[in-house]
Amino acid sequence: MSLPHVLLGLLQAGPQTGYTLARAMREEIDPAWSAGFSQIYPALARLRRRGWVLLRVLGPRLGPRRLLYRATAAGRRELQRWLGEPAPVPRRNDAQLARIAFLDALAPGARRAVQSALEAALAAEIARLKALPAPGSFRGLARRAAIEERDALRRFLRSGGAWSAPPPPPPERRPARKKR
Repeated sequence: MSLPHVLLGLLQAGPQTGYTLARAMREEIDPAWSAGFSQIYPALARLRRRGWVLLRVLGPRLGPRRLLYRATAAGRRELQRWLGEPAPVPRRNDAQLARIAFLDALAPGARRAVQSALEAALAAEIARLKALPAPGSFRGLARRAAIEERDALRRFLRSGGAWSAPPPPPPERRPARKKR
């Protein structure tokens, strides 16, 4: 997924400023994508250079000027093209799964502490996502999928199967020596 396409998707609702785009990203599609102002504004500039958004400068009445972005017809076509292509299988760096991968470096008691901490972090994230205002349409579906994903990992951790030491690998078999 790319940030420019996410921004085009958010601009489908109508013209928005960079601030309102960042807020919509935080409130509506947070588990699926996040970006800060330092990423949003350069992406909007790239979208402008490609002709996918237009910029309108609103003059200051009482404060600083506001930059209002609107998707063009070419931008809407690009969003539709991107939505229509097959999505790659997600590959991401996941600090929680990486910790699980190296648990054999810890003593069993320390593993239990890691288990508790991971479960607590997942529970807090699930609660945070559920407390956000419910977005409409498919944005709500994406959030529900993110909640289910985190809840599945929490249930897996709680099952305890992940915390017992895995069985040692079978011994390597060497070919028998031939007698002379």
